Amino acid sequence: MKKLTGMMLAAAMIVSLAACGNKAATETAAPTEAAKMEETKMEEAKKDETKAETKAEMSDVKWPTGPVSIFVPGKAGANLDTKARLVAKYLSPELGVDVVVDNRPGAGGITACTQYLAEEANSNNIEYMAASNLAVAPIYNDCEFTADDFVTVAGLDSVENGLFVDAKLGIKTLEELKAYAEGKTVKFASAGVGNDSFLVSKIVMEELGITSDSVNGDGFGDALVNVMNGSAEVCYCALNQASQYVEDGSIVPLAVYSEENYTGYADFGFAEVPTLKSAGVDVSYSTITWFSLRAGTDQAVVEKLAAALQKVYDNPEFQAEFTEAGFVMLPDVSTAAVSKRVDNMIADCAAFAEKIGN
Repeated sequence: MKKLTGMMLAAAMIVSLAACGNKAATETAAPTEAAKMEETKMEEAKKDETKAETKAEMSDVKWPTGPVSIFVPGKAGANLDTKARLVAKYLSPELGVDVVVDNRPGAGGITACTQYLAEEANSNNIEYMAASNLAVAPIYNDCEFTADDFVTVAGLDSVENGLFVDAKLGIKTLEELKAYAEGKTVKFASAGVGNDSFLVSKIVMEELGITSDSVNGDGFGDALVNVMNGSAEVCYCALNQASQYVEDGSIVPLAVYSEENYTGYADFGFAEVPTLKSAGVDVSYSTITWFSLRAGTDQAVVEKLAAALQKVYDNPEFQAEFTEAGFVMLPDVSTAAVSKRVDNMIADCAAFAEKIGN
């Protein structure tokens, strides 16, 4: 009996100690959890403080000093113009001044970039750039400008493109285009020597073994018109800009320059448009656009414009309009990411030019 009583007392003591231990653990956990919550609050407060300081610093930057013009290397109504006008619409309230588009088409972007050289550092004016301005124009022209004359502020979009043929020819595939081209000189519509539309069209014709020549115009709009009116048989064009003419049956998509088959024309009877590579043509190419300022511009000015552009990009209304127009934002618009893409495009275009004998 004594032995049983002793065992019961021992068990009671163990339970009591365990309860004390659990209580102590709970009491210890509670302050730890509270400390974590307090630490989180402090971190959020620091972030808010940093944002407030950044906003104050940006407001202290005396730029712009007046209305802002965006130099666009394309004519009114072209893809570049449409995108620049959308950005200008939302950038104006962010900067607190009027932001307008200044179209300066010509020579595959050379005209706009050359004229922008007249701007001084910290100018109110912005250069809207396309890849061909730096990747192709210098290959074929003695340009007054180089990449060092500009400072990249922020990227905007990625442009995917395709090769299209006049529907009246009855051609549906690249193989059929090759058969049609036997004994002929096929004409492709482009913006002419010095523009990427010429270079990436010519390299595909060369890869297919097709003798070709360019019918020159000013941008994708002219290229589409030249194909549909019979002045040229094929053209390179942005997928979104060609869409309505694929839908109405004026042109036929033969291939895309991207790395994956394109399904965006499925509603128009083209379930998948194949890549050039899948059709045996070892060419892929996509381009980007971005905003730059004159080299030598104060870093504070660059950062203020970059922050304002980011606010535009984050605006749901801008996003909706941009997407509705068929454009695709770059996943990373930072200076580093854009600079890397541009370097890659410069290398790709140099290789294309060398392959076709410049």
